Amino acid sequence: MARLSSSSRLLTLLLVLAVASSALVAGSAVVVAHSASESTHTATAGADGRIVELYPNPTTPQNRGEYVRVDLDAAGNWTVTDGEGAARLPDRTGEFAITRHPAKTATHTNVTAIEAGGSFQLAVSGERLELRRDGRVVDTVTYEDAPESQRWHRDRDPHWQPNGFRPREPATTQSTPVKAFALPDSPAVPVEVIKDADRRLYLAAYTLTSERVVEELIAAHDRGAEVRVLVEGGPVGGMSTTQADRLDDLSEAGIEVRAMTGQRARFRYHHAKYAVADDRAVVLTENWKPSGTGGRENRGWGVTVEDGETADDLAAVFNHDATWNDTVRWPEFRSTAETTDKGASTGSYSQSHPPLTATADSVTVLTAPDNADAELSRLINETDDRLLIVQPSIGSADFPLLRAALRAADRGVDVRILLGSQWYNEEENDALAGRLGERTEGSENLEIRLAEGTGRFGKIHAKGIVADDTAVVGSLNWNDNSLRNNREVALAIEDEAVADYYAEVFDGDWSSDGTRELPVGVLVVAIGTAGGTVLALKRRLEFADNSRPQ
Repeated sequence: MARLSSSSRLLTLLLVLAVASSALVAGSAVVVAHSASESTHTATAGADGRIVELYPNPTTPQNRGEYVRVDLDAAGNWTVTDGEGAARLPDRTGEFAITRHPAKTATHTNVTAIEAGGSFQLAVSGERLELRRDGRVVDTVTYEDAPESQRWHRDRDPHWQPNGFRPREPATTQSTPVKAFALPDSPAVPVEVIKDADRRLYLAAYTLTSERVVEELIAAHDRGAEVRVLVEGGPVGGMSTTQADRLDDLSEAGIEVRAMTGQRARFRYHHAKYAVADDRAVVLTENWKPSGTGGRENRGWGVTVEDGETADDLAAVFNHDATWNDTVRWPEFRSTAETTDKGASTGSYSQSHPPLTATADSVTVLTAPDNADAELSRLINETDDRLLIVQPSIGSADFPLLRAALRAADRGVDVRILLGSQWYNEEENDALAGRLGERTEGSENLEIRLAEGTGRFGKIHAKGIVADDTAVVGSLNWNDNSLRNNREVALAIEDEAVADYYAEVFDGDWSSDGTRELPVGVLVVAIGTAGGTVLALKRRLEFADNSRPQ
């Protein structure tokens, strides 16, 4: 189907703005969804019905299964119209999916399907939908160019989401036993979590090449545990031959191994790094390979949790991610996987920071693209005293979490940012810091340093925050792609002792030999990581050196 011309798009945008303006005058709220396809949503203040989801382009013959989902808080004479046809809704409360093909729609959503008669049909190229009660419009959604196999979902920031992706709310447990640790100092800790599993062992990975981790997975399988592995099918630079061999070993042992892959994958990259072992869990900033969990190179952070509720919530994330049609069993994927030879890290480092065991006040499971953006923004905005940030790099000077950090410095919070200094990010870190220096007059409360490899570690790979008495540990890089498109998992641990532990690791790296301060007033950042800026619609694309996943 032909797309709109530039002039047509401009006219459409002006019309949308006019609609939004009139809605504001009438006392309605307007939310603009930031997505690949422009859309607007308006709702009458105090309305007791709303449009909550659209699925216009399911990529089936004649788009069978397309639907509009509505949520009604009150009974009444409700209808949905696209301007050409209308569908009457039941005179009762509840959620309903309006569709021309109820049977097919039932495979996409579990809400009650209502058959729309006449000419009611969702256009892939754009549509204006109205929800009416007694003929009065109470809610509208306008969109253009609906992305293939994606749903428009109404939430805090309405936008298009991949089919098969269900956003999760943050899940918090209280008085939770944890063990905080650092890498390369304590490579035995993540293996300790998985070695005794006898009921379930789920491992989520971007890359997996560790021989000893594979051995423990096979041993758990031999003990009778349910062992499952999910990896990214197309890591930047290609899958290593070593990883392919390791996955072969797992599959041949009878373990379910799946790779997330394909043009319709729900996430640009499956970048999470965690494991669930019975009622224990471990969440990492590092990959399951010698340079990461093997302690051979990277400065990383990790945390283990001994709590059934937290383990169950992470298991639910795993099940959500591993059971959709964008994950392929390894034996099926193996013949098409492109592999490349990669060397393994062989460094050796001393233990400067032994693990800390504590009972945390609370532990919250954060995931991207579901909820991490809002939760981290809130955490930084509520920080009063200290904000320590460690990242290999940061996506841009306009990255939302960075802007929140700058605001924290403005209100007097001690903000320090520690970045990597590798061949692929040093130049960009310096350059962007300079640009920020030109835009600001500097701040006594904000400092930045670049850490080169020292005797303590080989390179910065950790992705962590210490905000007052809360520490955040996980796979989340500070760039828009990581927040909005990747699958990322992190834990927010609220506990003074745990926060102080990671602050001590940070302070040691901050002041160690090989760390240098950037010579500008307000300093920061570098490159797009874990996918960086996307310049093509295809999921798999070539990345420049400054867009390497971390």
